[in-house]
Amino acid sequence: MKRESIIQGFPICVALLIFVVLTSGCVGPTVRTYSGDKLQQSEVAVIKGRYYFTLLNYDHVEIYKFDGSIVEATEVEVLPGWHELVILNYVINLFGSPPECVRAAFNFEAGHEYKIKWQFLSPLVKIIDVNTGVTIFSDAFWECNLSQLQ
Repeated sequence: MKRESIIQGFPICVALLIFVVLTSGCVGPTVRTYSGDKLQQSEVAVIKGRYYFTLLNYDHVEIYKFDGSIVEATEVEVLPGWHELVILNYVINLFGSPPECVRAAFNFEAGHEYKIKWQFLSPLVKIIDVNTGVTIFSDAFWECNLSQLQ
């Protein structure tokens, strides 16, 4: 009798484990936008997007372009200074939402981390300087055609 209850509970445990792994908020590898040796964290700025799973959606906010080059990354390391980003948001679900974009240009500071924040069902995207807590960019996403961004 005990063996049957363990076997019956196994699919639930596997489903729970898959759910935990998928919703852990992991990001992909960090893309360096500069050449040469890897620099210390105090010498670069880090920009982080995010992706996450909900019950019916896969939501992804990434840095699509950096200074005109396509990087398609959730996390990038950049040299300090003035840079332009194209941030892409896409949602994969049953309804097939088109991708949304926003362009941002500002001065990145060495040793700072920047997070891209987007709220579900809101067109507004914000970039927050994690070191200071200040919102350095705020604008609305617009529907974009990726072939036009190439």
